[in-house]
Amino acid sequence: MKSTKLVYTCSYCSGIILFILGAFLLFNIKTAPPPPVQDVSTPSSNSKSIDIITKYTGNQNPINFLVFIKEASGLNTDTMIIAHYEPSTKQISLLTVPRDTKPSNNANYKINSVYYLGLNKYERSKELSEAEKKHKAVEYATQTISNLTNIPIDYYIYLEISTVREIVDRLGGVYFDVPADLKYTDPTQDLYIDLKKGYQLLDGDKAEQLLRFRKPFSLSRASADLKEYYDGSDLKRTEMQIKFLNELIQQKVNLLELPTLIPIIKYTFENVITNTSLTDTLSLFSAFTQASRPSMNTFKLYGLDKRINNAEYFIYIDKIEDIKTRDRFDAQEIIDKYFTSKSNSFFPDKSKRYDYQSILDSNPSNSETDSQGDGKDKP
Repeated sequence: MKSTKLVYTCSYCSGIILFILGAFLLFNIKTAPPPPVQDVSTPSSNSKSIDIITKYTGNQNPINFLVFIKEASGLNTDTMIIAHYEPSTKQISLLTVPRDTKPSNNANYKINSVYYLGLNKYERSKELSEAEKKHKAVEYATQTISNLTNIPIDYYIYLEISTVREIVDRLGGVYFDVPADLKYTDPTQDLYIDLKKGYQLLDGDKAEQLLRFRKPFSLSRASADLKEYYDGSDLKRTEMQIKFLNELIQQKVNLLELPTLIPIIKYTFENVITNTSLTDTLSLFSAFTQASRPSMNTFKLYGLDKRINNAEYFIYIDKIEDIKTRDRFDAQEIIDKYFTSKSNSFFPDKSKRYDYQSILDSNPSNSETDSQGDGKDKP
C-alpha cells in the first residue's frame, strides 16, 4: 500500500472542529437554500440575538487543539487532528496524524489505539468516576501525540461519529454540490455510501458518507467525473472535506439565538469529552467569522509504510507535508512557524520520542513485502 492509503486522517477534518466549537458558543444556525432559490429567511424579530463576536477581543495567545473522532465500531480513534489558531493573524492551521502511526520504538500497537489503552490503564481505579476515566484516557492519548509530534497541546476534544451525525442533523444539514455518484459498501465497518451527483442538502448521514468516501470499488471502471475528484488517496478526500467545511461556514455562522440552540448545546455537552475553556474556544471560533481571515493551512505527518511483525505501520520520519501543494518540510520548521503555543497542559516529553531510523533500517518497505498483506484497502 502507498502511504496515502494508510493515512486514515481527517475523516471529519476541520468541519468537526466547527461543529463542536459552534455548539459550545451557542451560535445560531441558518440553513441556506440551493442557489436557484434566494428566499433566505431571517431570524424572527422576537428572538433575542447578540453579536458577541464584534464585542470580543479574545485571548491573544496562540492555541493548539487536539481533536479525536472515534471509529464507527470499537474504541479506536479514526481521526486525530491538531488545530492551531494564531490570534494576531486570525490564521488557522491543521495537522492530521495517521491512525496507523507507530508511537514509539517498542510499541506493538498503533497510535489510534492509545485512547483504548488509556481506558484499560484506569479501568480498575476505584477513585475515579467513569467520566474521569474517559478524561484520563484522552489525556493519555493527548500526551502520546504531543510526544510524537513535538507539539504542545492546550486542549482536547473527543467525540464519536454518531455524535457528529446527530449534530449535523440538529444544525439542519448543509447544502453541497456532490461532484460524482459515490457508492461504497463495507458491512465490516458499518459503512454504506450511496450519494448521487448534484447540489443537495446533506443531512448527518449523508454528510458522513461524503466525508468518509475515498475511492470507488474499481478506479479503472469509475466514471470520468469520479476519477477527476477521487484517486483512492486521503489527499483527495481531505480536499473534499475542506470544500465541505467552507460551505458549512458560509451557510451556518450567524448571530447568537439561544432558544434555538438549547437542545444542540445540551446534546453536545453530554456527548463530548473536552477540557476546553470558553474563553479560548470563543477566541478560536471568532476566526471562522472573520471575512478577512487567511485561508487555512492544512498539513499531515509524512512518513513511510512498514510491515513489522506481520502488522502494517506508518513510520513518521520528522517530515510534514503541505496537503495543498504536496511540498514536504522538516517537521520542526513547520511546527515553529504554524504550531507554537504557550501551553501549560501537555508538553512534549523528549525522553518518549524515538529514533525512527532504527526502525526503518531493519524493516523493508511495504512495496517489497506487499504480497504478505491481504490486499484489502478500506476507506
